[in-house]
Amino acid sequence: MFELKTLDEYSDDALLDEIKRVALAIGGQRLTQQKFLELSKVHVTTVRRRFGSWKNALDLAGIDEKVAPRFNPVSREAVIQAISLQAQELPDVSPTLESVAQRLGVHKTTLAGKFGTWQSLLREVGLDPVPMGRRYTDEECFENIVALWTYYGRQPNFAELNQAPSTVGSKAYVRRWGGWRAALSAFIKHVNQSPQGASQTPPSHVIQQQEECAPASAPRSISLSLRYRVLCRDHFRCVICGRSPAKGHSVELHVDHIIPWSKGGQNVEENLRTLCFDCNLGKGDKQEHA
Repeated sequence: MFELKTLDEYSDDALLDEIKRVALAIGGQRLTQQKFLELSKVHVTTVRRRFGSWKNALDLAGIDEKVAPRFNPVSREAVIQAISLQAQELPDVSPTLESVAQRLGVHKTTLAGKFGTWQSLLREVGLDPVPMGRRYTDEECFENIVALWTYYGRQPNFAELNQAPSTVGSKAYVRRWGGWRAALSAFIKHVNQSPQGASQTPPSHVIQQQEECAPASAPRSISLSLRYRVLCRDHFRCVICGRSPAKGHSVELHVDHIIPWSKGGQNVEENLRTLCFDCNLGKGDKQEHA
């Protein structure tokens, strides 16, 4: 049965009913903003803005604190610890007020200015403030999109740019393209371009030529656009065991050469497939004949 992924209406009662529905759906698990974001038909920021805070919304919906613990007020020690943990998990990304607030399960206004300037908090944990943020290249931004798309098995949303496993924050995309939608459009335009070195030879001829030729002179690395095409074609799942990061985040996917590159296999879509780390490790550089 098909079901809309949005609410029919966005009245106060409808939003509160949606909180109750998600709380019931998780069957006694802890209701966090992240869990609500995964299961709800409305974004958590909509709820926060409507009722002033996530805590207020939970109170109005009558959600017990055993199901959804309230973390307010947040202590300075908790903020420092959250910054430190995020810095350890994402060493190349400077922690932001928004990402740390999300980690603590509070709105950013709960933290803003309460414990001094954000730069002073970063210095306190030994981090150098980066007021303008790191200047990422287009390729780095696009690589991050592919990594997130693979991790979730779907198009990533704006909020997910500021949480692991993302290594490029949302501000980088807004600064470079003016917004997330424009960044996605630029990404799709990039990957729709013909991969460098792609062969126009029919698939059956390609495989035959690869078996007969010496190792290719083309670079071994697979371009981002070609890698994305293969991942999409294989539905972001290992073609051997069927596992995907969307079902188990410990799964790591690779784009693998069917005919090994060392034996003349080319960087063309017909000679590439998606494998998880375990299946790829078991295969090694052996050539399979199916």
